[in-house]
Amino acid sequence: MPAAPIHSVRRRLPAWLVLVLTLVLAVSAPVEAASTVVTSGPSGVRRVALTFDDGWDVGACARIAATLRANGAVGTFFINGLYVAGARHAWRRALRGMDVGNHTRAHLDLTRLSSAGVRQQIRSNERLLEQVLKRPILKLLRPPYGAYDERVRRIASSMGYRHIVLWDHDTFDWRAGSSVSGVIARATGGGSGSIVLMHCGPEVTVRALPAIIRSYQQRGYHLVGLGTLLGMRHHRAGLRR
Repeated sequence: MPAAPIHSVRRRLPAWLVLVLTLVLAVSAPVEAASTVVTSGPSGVRRVALTFDDGWDVGACARIAATLRANGAVGTFFINGLYVAGARHAWRRALRGMDVGNHTRAHLDLTRLSSAGVRQQIRSNERLLEQVLKRPILKLLRPPYGAYDERVRRIASSMGYRHIVLWDHDTFDWRAGSSVSGVIARATGGGSGSIVLMHCGPEVTVRALPAIIRSYQQRGYHLVGLGTLLGMRHHRAGLRR
């Protein structure tokens, strides 16, 4: 006797059993892992990462990067694409030799966007930066305002961003009235594995940076990009372009 068609078997199952089977299958279905939230790197080595967000002044960013290069240091820049589109050649020159991560295209609070909106902000920024820089960016996401939730973490992970990177030292250099001495004091309080948050735009950051670099280097710290701090595989050769 031939086996009963599948659809006829389903019709014979009681409604309660169909519901139970549906719930079991839903629970056992694989769930996309969420990105890991990172505020610092390994503490076993004397390395510190200086990071610079936003980028509303490409000239200031270029001076920051030049100061880092002149002192044998590498910084990580989280630049919003909205600042990049109109000055592509300037940005490519400015960020030579620096690590670059993703800070979204338009600096919007990702927790307030639809899932499609979150993906668009991340994907469009990645594509623009890689087109301008002519090299891959690090798959590191720094959400604007440091705002994230479980949904944002899972979306980021599904797009290859295994780390959402925050910080353990905030210089508050973006605040009106921030002093050079105050930024220096807040930036240099870190230790092994620290991630320092600054911004790529305020004049106070440009002026404070030489003393920040000097303070860490005199204490025996190496100022490295986040790719190195977090042990990510990426091509240093591409950074020299």
